[in-house]
Amino acid sequence: MNNWVLECNNVAKSYDDGLLQVTVLAHLDLRVAPGQSVGIIGASGSGKSTLLHLLGGLDTPTQGTIRLMGQDLAGLSQTALGQLRNQHLGFVYQFHHLLPEFSALENVMMPLLIARRPKPEAEAAAADMLAKVGLKQRILHRPGELSGGERQRTAIARALVNRPACLLADEPTGNLDRQNAQNALDLMLDLKNELATALVVVTHDDELAARFERVFTVHDGSLLATAA
Repeated sequence: MNNWVLECNNVAKSYDDGLLQVTVLAHLDLRVAPGQSVGIIGASGSGKSTLLHLLGGLDTPTQGTIRLMGQDLAGLSQTALGQLRNQHLGFVYQFHHLLPEFSALENVMMPLLIARRPKPEAEAAAADMLAKVGLKQRILHRPGELSGGERQRTAIARALVNRPACLLADEPTGNLDRQNAQNALDLMLDLKNELATALVVVTHDDELAARFERVFTVHDGSLLATAA
């Protein structure tokens, strides 16, 4: 196994639209090292989210290979792919996608329970991660009882509770005001350093992207390196 957390080689993605084939991404190469922060920017509809879904194994490329922790995603069964994702990846989206009927603690426990960790162990780990994101006093509150910033922090805690090798975030601050957006990014960067987790963030916000170690722009289906 090599030293890359994520590796993307000559990846392309096309869709059939009636009689036309629409190419969204073409000939993409990307390597993400352990603990590295990567920002991906681009215009709306440029393919940023498509790229993130490919990296996370949520979609399959038309051509090329994507490796997570050295394993080619295309060669895995759905069960093995799900296990690999659960073990090594965390996901954060623009909208928190928390389950409204469960408390913050129960929401954050979910990835650990899916991984068949004992409930007491999952509960302790979830409580610890919620404390790290500043929600120690809010663990029993349901999403409807939390502010927008608190809900997104809960979603970040859920994504990191497995201490994954990489956190993939798709417009994680897009639904927040400027102050909460800065706070959420600060939190992800701090936890990235504390947990030695790589971070790949898709954003339309150039100011936020400038805080990452490496920045790429998706333009005309290509991935272009940008000065960070």
